[in-house]
Amino acid sequence: MNTAATATEQDGIRQSINFYIDGLREGSVETLKQAFHSEATMCGYLGETLMVVPIQGLYDFVASHDAPAKSGEPFRASVAAIEVAGSVASAQVTEKSYQGFDFTTFFQLLKIDGRWWIVGKVFNIDSQN
Repeated sequence: MNTAATATEQDGIRQSINFYIDGLREGSVETLKQAFHSEATMCGYLGETLMVVPIQGLYDFVASHDAPAKSGEPFRASVAAIEVAGSVASAQVTEKSYQGFDFTTFFQLLKIDGRWWIVGKVFNIDSQN
């Protein structure tokens, strides 16, 4: 892939990741739905409990909790890395102070009909604040 194509692909990937970040910050399920494919899944550990759920689990959680924009929680998130191979990609995001936790999240993305969609979210709780 040439440099221009790589920059274009990374911009599309960042757009999907930004929908995720903005959706969390604002508590907007509608914004989150702009990031995730309808068949996406979410996996990770909550304490000792393995969680593997359809992405609706994230939507339900966000809808039932105060968003950082409302609560004043100092939520921050940034893209640490993006890897692209044709029509598939991965992105690593660090999240600080979301609902009292810091996370490292890995996203798997797929380019469908010219647009990047998150198809999988795998997370680790790094610390509790």
